[in-house]
Amino acid sequence: MMRRANNDFWSFIYKPLCVVILLCGLFGLVWLRSSVVSIAYDLRNLEEKKLASLRDMKMLLADRSQLISLANIGSSFEKKGTGDYKHVSGGLVFPDRVKVIHVKGPKGPEAYKASLKIKK
Repeated sequence: MMRRANNDFWSFIYKPLCVVILLCGLFGLVWLRSSVVSIAYDLRNLEEKKLASLRDMKMLLADRSQLISLANIGSSFEKKGTGDYKHVSGGLVFPDRVKVIHVKGPKGPEAYKASLKIKK
């Protein structure tokens, strides 16, 4: 069996070309994996910044609500109580203690009382 010269040429080019494609694929895979890992690190850093900013926002909201509540209490002390009520912030009022009625419920389990009355 005789070999052709054309067949030798393609085998001479085919083998190194396969090696080059294999090496390029390997380096491409390593590059892709490293870029995915770096993106994961970037996302983690952004999540930490987000949590820190949320924590700061909560602290600022707490400080703001504390300042607002102190301002409302201070302004309510300046107002005089009119009539039977003393006005407090938020439209709430303290009633006069003399006019308050306390209702006490049963302290423990009690038996039901039933009776039968027959009219004659």
